[in-house]
Amino acid sequence: MTDPRILERIKKLLALSQSPNPNEAAVALQRAQKLMQEHSLSSTDISLSEINEKGEKVLPALRDRILYFALADIVSKAFGVSNYVRRKHTLNGYVASEIYFIGPNSRLDSACYTFTILSRQALNVKKEFSKNERQRLKTQKIHEISNLNIMQMIEIETRYNGDFEAYLKKEVERELRKNSKAYLSGWIRKVSEKVNEFALSDEESHLIDLYIDKNHPDMTTMRTGRRAAYTEDQRKAYSNGVRDAEKNVQLYHGINGQASERLGFFKD
Repeated sequence: MTDPRILERIKKLLALSQSPNPNEAAVALQRAQKLMQEHSLSSTDISLSEINEKGEKVLPALRDRILYFALADIVSKAFGVSNYVRRKHTLNGYVASEIYFIGPNSRLDSACYTFTILSRQALNVKKEFSKNERQRLKTQKIHEISNLNIMQMIEIETRYNGDFEAYLKKEVERELRKNSKAYLSGWIRKVSEKVNEFALSDEESHLIDLYIDKNHPDMTTMRTGRRAAYTEDQRKAYSNGVRDAEKNVQLYHGINGQASERLGFFKD
């Protein structure tokens, strides 16, 4: 691996080679070429040194593949970077541990920071939705229980040893998980629509591809697959997520197209 100090020295010399002073430019280019020859470096190697990767932890509550990939893709679109996930093995199998962003060094810190802020915002809106939705589902389930026939009541009583509160809690939480996920999916979709895609140059795109080929030759893109059909409640939850993001989430960008501020702020 080439010493980063050598790479930085070459970059500075190449920058000086663009000097309007022809003598200074010629000397700088000659020195840069000499260093590149000594260390067996090509111009592509120098350009590729500007591409790196940096990881950010996936919050436990967002370790659903559809959700964390959607959030990472929003950030990637805003900053002109690529991403992949690293997983760790637990007793329950493999779970997402970190999202890694690949791109120019100048944008990686901002991409990681924005992913964290966006993840926290997503959890906040999910928490607020779940609080209200839990109460609504509890009322709905109590009404449904009151309309069960005698055989259905006996079946529940037998399965839960007469503990209808346990049955009620389990049913509410089961529906709540599905509805909360649907709500957050709608919210994320609308946020994604509000993000302006970064104008990635052909050269940067090519360099990112080269970096991936060199450092992650076995990396594949994970597909989330087709979303399962929604129930009526889940369709409403999804629509509410879209509505709330449309109404409450505001994004603004920095002046002069600064990459570090392309996805600046989320309000609720």
